[in-house]
Amino acid sequence: MFDAFIDGLFLVLQWKAFSLMLVGMSLGFCVGLLPGIGGAATLALMIPFIFKMSPAEAFAFLLGMHSVAATTGDITSVLFGVPGEAISAATVVDGYPMAKKGEAGRALGAALMSSLLGALIGAVALALAIPIVRPLVLTFGSPELFMLSVIGISCITSLSGAGARGQIKGFAMGLLGLLVSTIGQERQSGSLRFDMGIMYLWEGLDFVPVLVGIFAIPEIIDLAVRGTSIAGEGPAENLRSGVMEGIKDTFRHFWLVFRCSVIGVFVGIMPGAGGGVAQWMAYAHSVQSAKDSKDRERFGKGDVRGVLGPGAAN
Repeated sequence: MFDAFIDGLFLVLQWKAFSLMLVGMSLGFCVGLLPGIGGAATLALMIPFIFKMSPAEAFAFLLGMHSVAATTGDITSVLFGVPGEAISAATVVDGYPMAKKGEAGRALGAALMSSLLGALIGAVALALAIPIVRPLVLTFGSPELFMLSVIGISCITSLSGAGARGQIKGFAMGLLGLLVSTIGQERQSGSLRFDMGIMYLWEGLDFVPVLVGIFAIPEIIDLAVRGTSIAGEGPAENLRSGVMEGIKDTFRHFWLVFRCSVIGVFVGIMPGAGGGVAQWMAYAHSVQSAKDSKDRERFGKGDVRGVLGPGAAN
């Protein structure tokens, strides 16, 4: 296995494959800034362009594009409160409040640096763990997927604020997501659900209109009513110093980043779980790692640890 790993590394580091990977990263960065498009749709659009490439070159191009598209979704999550992809939703909880406080640069630095460290840790962990986890992945079935879904909704409920009111709001958010997912054709039987006779709803609701309707439009209305910018009227942050402070925060809380990266690895190897579940579980771990209840109340109001955890797990 080690010999195959070295051979694959040399294939990716060839000048043509490496150059195509850089091109893919640039394209993925641009796509990640557009909420709702996502890396999967971009991969499908790029398939005609890779027919004449060798397998190693095509793999490097697509891998570079997809990995960066997932990371740059944190940028819109922090600046606008609109996740670029579903796996960036947990970053909104603390990243957007930081932007409102004028700490957008710090939040972006923390999110991107923690994503970098998480990717490196995850790559090493997966390379070492593939022979071990392969039997586990093959035995993963519907009961385990259902368990992960319940855990994800439980995390949203428990992390939506202190007290019964906050937990009710979190449960309502999870229930709304479940209700939206039931619209359209049922995959097993083919029966139509809640389509109201509209052909457009046969395939369910697309991610983009749901995202814009839930996140973007309420925020636009709120800003229009208040007549202010997202950051309010506080002192303007120096972007460069803010980003550097976010990078320093990543290393100040390195063990939190490491633990959340491990969570992302374990959830990521499970078929069907996805990065969204990993991010919410990492955010839950970040909250639980707080020193006391008073420290825990800082989450959801612009705590940098709430950005580091999901960033490391995505």
